[in-house]
Amino acid sequence: MKVVFVSSEVTPLASTGGLAEVAAALPKALSRAGAEVCRVMPMYRRVIEGRFQLVDLKTALNVPVGMRNYRAEVWKCDDFPPTTYLIRRDEFFDRSQLYSLPDRDYDDNFERFVFFQKAVVALIDKLELKPDIVHCNDWQTGLVPYFLRHGLQGSGRAGRERIVFTIHNLAYQGIFPGSDYPMTNLPFSGFSIRTMEFFGNMNCLKAGMTGSDHITTVSETYAKEIQTQAAGCGLEGVLAERRDRLTGIVNGIDTEVWNPATDKNIAAQFSADDLRGKQVCRQHICARMRINLSAQTPIIGMVTRLVDQKGLDILAAAMPELMKRDMSLVLLGTGTAAYETMSQDWMRSWPGKIGCKIAYDPKLAHRIFAGTDLFLMPSRFEPCGLNQLYGMRYGSIPVVHDVGGLADTVVDVRENVDSGFGYKFRDYTPASVINVIDSVLTDFQNRERWLAIVRRAMSQDFSWDKSSAAYLNLYSRAISA
Repeated sequence: MKVVFVSSEVTPLASTGGLAEVAAALPKALSRAGAEVCRVMPMYRRVIEGRFQLVDLKTALNVPVGMRNYRAEVWKCDDFPPTTYLIRRDEFFDRSQLYSLPDRDYDDNFERFVFFQKAVVALIDKLELKPDIVHCNDWQTGLVPYFLRHGLQGSGRAGRERIVFTIHNLAYQGIFPGSDYPMTNLPFSGFSIRTMEFFGNMNCLKAGMTGSDHITTVSETYAKEIQTQAAGCGLEGVLAERRDRLTGIVNGIDTEVWNPATDKNIAAQFSADDLRGKQVCRQHICARMRINLSAQTPIIGMVTRLVDQKGLDILAAAMPELMKRDMSLVLLGTGTAAYETMSQDWMRSWPGKIGCKIAYDPKLAHRIFAGTDLFLMPSRFEPCGLNQLYGMRYGSIPVVHDVGGLADTVVDVRENVDSGFGYKFRDYTPASVINVIDSVLTDFQNRERWLAIVRRAMSQDFSWDKSSAAYLNLYSRAISA
């Protein structure tokens, strides 16, 4: 089975979060299971300036975007399998960030990603890849199904690929003015309520949903939630209509990259059988984040985007009460200016109890997972979440809101005394956060009970093997349908 995996970002080439992690790990797992896989992504400045072995294939693609024609270069990276093809056009991708400036999205994002998606189709044809499956991800690839079907100029194409489209976060839809539709060169009939039209605008995520053979999202609970008005972000009707072609498959993690027994990013290696190194990591993160505490004080970690979705509003309301407890918090992330300022204000208000770094720092993220006792994710909604899985892998016990993939991957120790390995709260309120933290603090003081929870968490299998098998089964069904 031949698979072309299309993503706007891939770790470690260029990343803003979970999509890039999945685009790195899932194709690798599919290849390990026997599929012939390659990836395609844009060649951003971060890729060019990174220490990667990049090969110019000396292949030019002609890409029409509306009335203009652009030339795309094709590069290749084999640093980490499977092969990644890179679409280069510096006019569009040689920028400091992938999608946006601190205060706004790039004004030409629609044109940039129409160009990229058309270049993907041109690449498939130019290199004669002949895939069975083209697997697209999020709004930046939502028009690929229509370009595969109608061609770059909208006059048709002879491909027979089946298309799987994965929604990683329904809240980010790629909505642009309907007046930009001519940039697609698609037939006029393609702009309709049955395809991508959305209140007079174009909705790229909707296009991916309506144009694909099968839709997936990243957990079973999230697949159900997004069919409701509460979580459907205006697309619940489209999803409910296609429920027979919607599947939730929980994400996995790359257990080679995320392995405390071999991780060279952390101060000392450790395992469920030998946790001595975790104490070294704990001391290291205290020194790194200027935390002053005793051995009996739990450290709570957060590695997160500082945005509304991540529960920072209820955490902010709970923080004055939480800081009366014997606990500490270390936080790493970037996001909206208001939340970045708020996080730094916490550090100044409670010095020695709160450590904060406003940055994207993958190495420090590993150190936080390794050096903390708990990992907090009070997300308003969470399609899957990967950080709770990383936390468990490193013995940092998850404390999460009972939604989406957090509900699917965390078993509450209060309801499952002998098999649980995390804590969940159901009501999205500051009081719920305070109450669940109080339960955690009580359990943390019982060292024998706590170590049993840590070892159970670390023994969970969240590798991609099970999930990649589910994708391969889905691909086979799409091909035979």
